Amino acid sequence: MTTELNNRKKRLEERLVKHGIKEYHIQYLPYLEFDEKKFSTPYVTGCRMMILYAVAYTASELDDREAITKWLKREELLSHVSPDERELLEGKLKNEQKIIDFSWQRECAYILAWALNLIKETPTPTEQVNDQQLDDFMNVIPALGEELGDFLNELNYRDTTEIYDENLFHELATTYFRDLMFNGKKDNSDIDRNISFLRHQTLNWLRRFMDIEEWDETDTST
Repeated sequence: MTTELNNRKKRLEERLVKHGIKEYHIQYLPYLEFDEKKFSTPYVTGCRMMILYAVAYTASELDDREAITKWLKREELLSHVSPDERELLEGKLKNEQKIIDFSWQRECAYILAWALNLIKETPTPTEQVNDQQLDDFMNVIPALGEELGDFLNELNYRDTTEIYDENLFHELATTYFRDLMFNGKKDNSDIDRNISFLRHQTLNWLRRFMDIEEWDETDTST
């Protein structure tokens, strides 16, 4: 077990260095330990992925809110929709910046598709998902409006160690960027901090960081 943890520690630190973060090292090996039984189930993660995709679409196509809401209700996903997402779907959200922020939820949906092994290649932390990747994503999930039952029930995770280590990479990146904010030092990384933060938040939700299950309340403390 110690050998495995040391190998994971080495890979994580090498990846951070590759992206320009050289000062951060894992000093405490148990930091790498986790209990996959605490993870959200693949079914629930699949529900969240489809909701995030639907919400991102809705933020760009507000006239389709009613149709999307009816679809979520028909597929019994409405109970998984967060309070903030309900505000958008019900037309109660008027803040334009918040609506734009919802459009970025496609990034969160994509990393969940990766965790569910629908997307094979780990997305780079240096840039947002590109058009080809979005096309690949849409090709492996049901289209909005389609039935979801069989799809959701057949989902499985990729190696959960991969998921956890991806989460830790973005957690350490978040720590790096927060430290920069407080000490005023130059950013030497090539990581897109906004994209990395979204992936950190999303994978924290998946692994139930701090035992939080509600999407809107997901903690990104480091």
